[in-house]
Amino acid sequence: MRQGYGMFQQQTAKLRITPQLRKAIMILKLSTPELHEVVRRELVENPALDMAGYDWDTYHINNVSPKFFRHTATPDANYDAYLHAASNEVSLERHLKEQLSFAKKIPQTIRKVITFLIGNLDTNGYLGTTLEEVADICKVDMTSANYALRILQSFEPRGIGARNLQECLLLQVQSLSDCFPLVSLLIRSHLNEIADYRISKLATNLQVAPQEIQAAIDVIKGLNPRPGGAFHIETVPYIIPEVIIEKAGEQLIVLLHQATSSRLSVNGYYERMVKENTEYSKAAKFLSHKLHAARFFMKCVEQRRKTIFRVTQAIVEEQADFFWKGSGHLKPMTLKQIADKLGIHESTVSRATAGKYAQTPWGIFELKYFFPSGLQMDRGDSASSERMKLKIKEWINSESPRRPFSDQKLADLMKQEGFKVSRRTIAKYREELGISSSVRRKRI
Repeated sequence: MRQGYGMFQQQTAKLRITPQLRKAIMILKLSTPELHEVVRRELVENPALDMAGYDWDTYHINNVSPKFFRHTATPDANYDAYLHAASNEVSLERHLKEQLSFAKKIPQTIRKVITFLIGNLDTNGYLGTTLEEVADICKVDMTSANYALRILQSFEPRGIGARNLQECLLLQVQSLSDCFPLVSLLIRSHLNEIADYRISKLATNLQVAPQEIQAAIDVIKGLNPRPGGAFHIETVPYIIPEVIIEKAGEQLIVLLHQATSSRLSVNGYYERMVKENTEYSKAAKFLSHKLHAARFFMKCVEQRRKTIFRVTQAIVEEQADFFWKGSGHLKPMTLKQIADKLGIHESTVSRATAGKYAQTPWGIFELKYFFPSGLQMDRGDSASSERMKLKIKEWINSESPRRPFSDQKLADLMKQEGFKVSRRTIAKYREELGISSSVRRKRI
C-alpha cells in the first residue's frame, strides 16, 4: 500500500454537550439565590414564560420568602414601614467627624487637614498616606500636619490614624492608666518575638520573670489591631435552605420549599396564537421558539428539584445517626456512594450538593458537609474528620494550662481510643479548629 497525504471521510462517534444539556447542568449547579436570579432574567427575556404571583413593578431578587417568590401586589395589613426603613449604621468617617465637630479651639485650617486625614483612613482605621503628601495637598507645613494627626489619634476608638501596627498598639497603651512600662517596650522592640511566643528568650534578654512577660503579652492580646473594623459595614449573607430535614416520630422526613417549577407556566395567550396562526411567519416562528425554550426551562428547574430531593433522601438514609444523635456521629461518606445508590454520575451528585443548604435538627449545613473524609479505626470501623475534631476539642478544653497537650500527645490519645491518626493530621485538624499550638496555649 502506498502511503501519502490526502483527504478522507471517516465516521466516528463523539460525545458532545448540546446547548440544552449545558443549560440543564448549569441550572442544577445553581444555589437558591442564583436560581432566583436566573428565573427572574428568564421571565424578562422570554414572554412565553409566566409565573404565578410575579409582579413586574415590585419584584426584586432580594424580596424572597420560604416560598421563593412573594406576590406583593396586595398590601399586607400587618406591614410595618418602620421595620423596612433604611439602616442607619454609623460609619467610621461619620463617627470621627462628629467628634471633630465637638472639639473646641481647633483652627479652621487644622480642621480641614483633620477632615482630609479622616477621608484617607482605610477600613481598619490606618492612615493610607504619608504626612508629606498631606502637607503638600492641604498646603500646610509639616508641623501643622503633625498637629492635625495627633488630634485625630486622640479620638475614639483609640488607635485610629496609626500608620502601622506598632503605632496603633502604642496609641492604645497610652490610654491605659494602669499599664506597666514593659508592655510598651515589648511593642516597640519585640513584636516579632511576641508573635513567635518566645517567652523564655524575652525573659532572659530583658532580665525579668517569665510571668511578667506573660502578663504583658496578655495585655497586648487585649488590644485591637483593627480599631476601624467595628465600623466597617458589610452585607450579611442570608442562607435560604434548599431542603428541611425533620424528625417525625421515629422517622426522618425531607421537605422542600414550594418548588419554583410549580409556579412557572407557559403563557396561554401566546400558545393560542401559535396554534391559530397556520401561516409560516416570522412572528409564529419566534413564538414557537420561545414556547419551546419556556417548556425546556421549566423541565430543567423541575428536574433540578427532583434531583436535589433524591440526593438529600439518600444522604439522610446514609447519615441517619447524625440526624438523630448529632455531629459526633457523622460517618465518612463519598459522592460515589450516593451516586451508586441512585444510579447517577458522581458529577451530578456534586452539582446537586454544591451551594445547597439543609435545615436540620442540629442547625443549617451545606449538603457538602455530609461528605466528610474519614480515618480507619483499629476495630475496622471508620471515623469522620468531624468526630476527630470533636475529640481534639474535648481534650484541649480539659488540658492543664501549664502543660498543654502537644500534637504528638493528642495523636497518642487518639490511638488509645482506636483512631489511626498521625501527628500531622492532628495538626491539620487543630488548625482547622482555629486552635493554637501547645507552645502558644501554655500559661506560665
